[in-house]
Amino acid sequence: MSKVGDNIIFGDIDLLIDRFTLLTDSYRLLVGAVEELTRTPSVGKIIIEQAVGRTAFLGGILDQLLFAIQIALILDFIRVSEGVENPYV
Repeated sequence: MSKVGDNIIFGDIDLLIDRFTLLTDSYRLLVGAVEELTRTPSVGKIIIEQAVGRTAFLGGILDQLLFAIQIALILDFIRVSEGVENPYV
């Protein structure tokens, strides 16, 4: 496993990728649930708006996590130039 120093934000890139995968699966379920809510006549507009808000919030978290993964991969790539083996390249 690749460590990026003692950086608490990036830590272990494998853990970041695992979390990203879990959250992506949850996001897909939320998107499907919102779509289903819009087809259910008895569901009010407020409930749909709240569901869309929760889905958008998780989407924002995913965007930030993807950015962290990209930075961690770049840092790992830089470490290769310093003679440290990079398992992701």
